[in-house]
Amino acid sequence: MHILGNINRLDREAWLLILESGLFAVATALSNTFVNVYLWKIKNDLVIISWFNFTHYLTSAVTFVIAGWMAKRVDRVVAIRLGVALLAAFYLTVLLIGTKSIHYVILLGVLLGLGGGFFWLAYNVLYFEITARENRDIYNGVNGLFGSVAGISAPLISGLIITRVDNFTGYSIIFGISLAIFLAAVVVSFMFKSRSAHGSYRLFPVISMTKRRKNHWYWVCLAMMAHGLREGVFVFLIGLLVYVITRDELTLGAFFTASSLVSLISFYIVGRFMKPGLRNLFIFIGTLMMGLVILPFIFYVNYWTMFILGVGAALFYPLYMAPLTSTVFDFIGENEKTVQMRVEYVVVRELALNLGRLAGILIFIWWISYSSDVMHIRWFVLGVGFTQMLAWWAIKQVPILNPEPAS
Repeated sequence: MHILGNINRLDREAWLLILESGLFAVATALSNTFVNVYLWKIKNDLVIISWFNFTHYLTSAVTFVIAGWMAKRVDRVVAIRLGVALLAAFYLTVLLIGTKSIHYVILLGVLLGLGGGFFWLAYNVLYFEITARENRDIYNGVNGLFGSVAGISAPLISGLIITRVDNFTGYSIIFGISLAIFLAAVVVSFMFKSRSAHGSYRLFPVISMTKRRKNHWYWVCLAMMAHGLREGVFVFLIGLLVYVITRDELTLGAFFTASSLVSLISFYIVGRFMKPGLRNLFIFIGTLMMGLVILPFIFYVNYWTMFILGVGAALFYPLYMAPLTSTVFDFIGENEKTVQMRVEYVVVRELALNLGRLAGILIFIWWISYSSDVMHIRWFVLGVGFTQMLAWWAIKQVPILNPEPAS
């Protein structure tokens, strides 16, 4: 019995995609959270950091539309190559302008959004084409497992470098390492077989499906919006709150290392035991527990309640996200017509996700316009922390295709 499950179902292209995703995970684990802390250290302003992330997601949404056209009319491998190259350009820009970055958050957000948009569109289309219903849960488990392994070591390494070297020099070192890793990802992207799609790029018919409640795609997009509402803010706010409370990058790195360690365990469980017939149950347990782990933070604002929040969410997030992703892509592969329009479906999925992210950040900006004190922010965290329950309710309306017995 393989410790990772029946990995023989994964071919060379699947392992290449896992490698590409793994490099992305290492580079982002090293630097992404610390980019927001870096901006905070230059100027203690949550609004500026929020607009940086807002610009990132807005640009990403627009880029998905362009990248979709490229994947449909040119080649999705070119799109993933362009994505990692632009992400390398983002870190190169941060290295060049240094502490002046706070004055160029819009430019940096645009660069990050362009890179992320091209990368994730191409990645999601390749994920759909390379995996199938019988090995999709295995791929999600293995990919998440390796991503978690990267996340265990990378943040701690970043924290050690920043605290052992002069602070801003330390940040330059980890941004430089991320730049090198993304350049390596560009090299890996040349190993994929060319995958051009045929046919016209018909985005609006897929968008129009989101208006009809009787169409399952309506519920898929609603689930993505609800997911984005939480993720858009939590992806940068949780790390920032840990840093604001502790004022120590090494502690922040240890926090994300612990989160990745429990996430690894959770992804292992998903990869080994997830069956299509169990997806709704796993999603429900994951969403409920991701909300409940916030409660200690509401009553006691300190590092340990933040630890429970972050590490608890990391433990239950894979139970929610892996089956949610599998269900969405199973829908896209439901019949020949949806398969032919897979690029358009992926684009609209990401548009819905980013719409939720943008809405979450705008609500957060409105919330902190009254007060940016942690005691005030905690109530926002509680409210947004349960929005993924809406994602569970929405995806529950989408029937599981040919479920296997829950043995």
